[in-house]
Amino acid sequence: MSLARPPKGRPEKAWPEKARPQKAWLGPEVLFEDRQLLVVIKPQGYLAQADFSSRLDLLEWCRSYVAEKRPGSGRPYLGLCHRLDRPVGGLMVLAKTSKAAARICAQFRDRSIEKLYAAICLGTPPKGPDQLVQKLIRDHQLTRPAGQGEVGQDCALSYELKQSGRLNGTRVSKLTIKLITGFKHQIRAQLAALGHPIYGDTHYGAPGLAQAQEAIALCSTHLSFIHPISREKLTFDCPPEVFWPFGQFLPDERPPAGPLGPSG
Repeated sequence: MSLARPPKGRPEKAWPEKARPQKAWLGPEVLFEDRQLLVVIKPQGYLAQADFSSRLDLLEWCRSYVAEKRPGSGRPYLGLCHRLDRPVGGLMVLAKTSKAAARICAQFRDRSIEKLYAAICLGTPPKGPDQLVQKLIRDHQLTRPAGQGEVGQDCALSYELKQSGRLNGTRVSKLTIKLITGFKHQIRAQLAALGHPIYGDTHYGAPGLAQAQEAIALCSTHLSFIHPISREKLTFDCPPEVFWPFGQFLPDERPPAGPLGPSG
C-alpha cells in the first residue's frame, strides 16, 4: 500500500516517538477519486474536520489535495458525509459536489451503507445477541448508557470474535464490528459498557498508554455504498494491520470457539 504525501503547503506533523502509530503515515491515502467522490484512508491522530485546535484534519487535507490538482479554480467544495474519531483510522468517503453529498448522506441516514470495523478490546466479551442494542446519551465529552429516567437514543451494532490473544502482555480479543446505527463514540461506549473497553481507549476505562493520545485499537476497514451518479456499487477495504496496535497482536494457538455475534 503506497502512502500519499501531504499536498504542498500542508506541513507534516511530527509524531512523538512513543506515540507513533503502526505506520509512519505521511498523510491520508486516496484510494478512489472521480468528479463526485473521494475515498480516503484517514490516519489515526487526524481530525475528520478542524476544531479549535491546530491539529491536522482530513477535510482540509483533502481540500488541499483537490486544489493542487486544479490550480486557479478557487477553494474546492468538499462535503464531509460522516466522521471518524480522532484516534480512529480507516476508510472515509467525501463528496466533491453538493448533489453527491446529499445522496451519500441519504444512504448513511437510511443505513444502506455497510460499515465494518476492526477492534481489539480488553479481555473476552460474553457471547452476544444478534444485535447489541443500548440507549446511549452524550454526557459532556463522553457517551454512556442512559440511566433510569433519561431519554437516550437507540444504538445498535453486531460483532464477531475473530481471535483471542495478547497485546504487550495484556489479554485481549480481536473483533469485527458491524455498525448498524451511528452515534458519537458508539462502538467505544458500547464495548466499555460491556466491561471490555477498546485497547488504548483511556477515555472509556482502558489503561493509559503513550499511544492513546493519538490512537486506539479501532479502525474502519470496510465501506460499501452506491455511487451517487452512476448507481454502481462501490466497495473498499483496508487491512487493520496498518494501524496501531494491530501489527503487535499475538493470537492464541487455538482459534476461538465461535462467533460472539453475527458476522454481518
